[in-house]
Amino acid sequence: MFGKPLAYIVRIKDIREIPGADRIELATVMDYTVVVKKGEYQPGDLAMYVEIDSLLPDGLSDELRAKYTAIKEGRELADATKEEIESALKTIQESSKYPYFEFLRDKKFKIKSMKLGKFGVISQGILFKPSDLGITDAKVGKDYTLQFGITEIVQDEEEAGLNTKKKDNWFVRKLMKYTWYRNWRKRHNVSETWDPTNPGKSDEENVQKVYTKMFEQYKGKKWVKTEKLEGQNITVFSEKVEPSWFDKIFHRKVESKRIGVCSRTRELNKNGSGKPFWDTVLRLGLDEKIKKIPGEWFCRGEHVGPGIQKNIYNLPRTDIIFFDFYKKVYFEDTINRKVLFKWEKLNFEDSVLFAEQWGLKFVPVLDDNYELPEGHVNDKGVFVSGADIMLQESDANTVFGNNLSHKREGFVLRLRDDYNVSFKVKNPNYSI
Repeated sequence: MFGKPLAYIVRIKDIREIPGADRIELATVMDYTVVVKKGEYQPGDLAMYVEIDSLLPDGLSDELRAKYTAIKEGRELADATKEEIESALKTIQESSKYPYFEFLRDKKFKIKSMKLGKFGVISQGILFKPSDLGITDAKVGKDYTLQFGITEIVQDEEEAGLNTKKKDNWFVRKLMKYTWYRNWRKRHNVSETWDPTNPGKSDEENVQKVYTKMFEQYKGKKWVKTEKLEGQNITVFSEKVEPSWFDKIFHRKVESKRIGVCSRTRELNKNGSGKPFWDTVLRLGLDEKIKKIPGEWFCRGEHVGPGIQKNIYNLPRTDIIFFDFYKKVYFEDTINRKVLFKWEKLNFEDSVLFAEQWGLKFVPVLDDNYELPEGHVNDKGVFVSGADIMLQESDANTVFGNNLSHKREGFVLRLRDDYNVSFKVKNPNYSI
């Protein structure tokens, strides 16, 4: 999610003709397909790829941007000829810090999936020649997101990890490594950060990035296919509470277990921006349900409903649908004489049983014995990759909620043998 690489060097895998198109063709990078000018790239070339849902920077100063807008809207140079207006606009754009991004100004510098209905192809992302950007040290995988000021399009600030009053400084992040400091924060109701001992933050890679690797490694294996719900990532967790020395001296009664709530990137207080999450948890009684489960658990799901991502499921009230469950398992480090712990993720069967046993709603299962498809040449003589096949499968309606005529966002695949292995297939038509 927020903070991930958005612009990086790739190698062109393949170039395909688009039947009926004279000026454009289709480049394949990883398993993404991107429309490019005919003859601009050859297989094996290096390019900087910018992912969909990225926002390129506006390189004009506030003054020049205002002048550009005034000319476009006819508030300046109203009596000038069309050629004079175009020349004035071009001059302003040449003054941009990023002149090579200016052709995207009318699209507000947003990189979105693009469907060329006339030719029946979809372009996901955009490619730039490194030399056009002044890049002289290009190598596959090198990340240029920060160098070019590229950010992610934000629909929901909390989901993107931006909705914080202030960011922890380097000293606080260092202290978060120590148990005593994390316990102090909990006792004083100071959250707004991510406990590094939690399971990793949730954000599967796109199929176009990982399909080839996944197919080579897991060909013939079974996967669980679940709908990818559009909402906010949420976790409800339980953990033991150890009394402090102060509690012990004064015999203060302390709850033996506490419940916490996290968004994708931080633990949330019950007030402020965390209130909507907590309100749903408390209304559904999930705090009490999860507290009663023996042991310590990290239950991750999707927060959906009114006020969240336009409530595409037409739900009357917010809800939480779970998809991952982690159990904290303690073990003894005999060498250092310490008690340590690790998080064990439940597999598919155990997850379903766990959800049923404790009254937790589970994500819609579309197929529990899915196999990754293999690429093939279709009846038109065009090679269709396995990733392309799955992207086509993702273009269907949701099976969740009260608006079943709405497109689904996509689906997530998790390996049955190892539920830690997963990736997502986002419907390319969902955001077009």
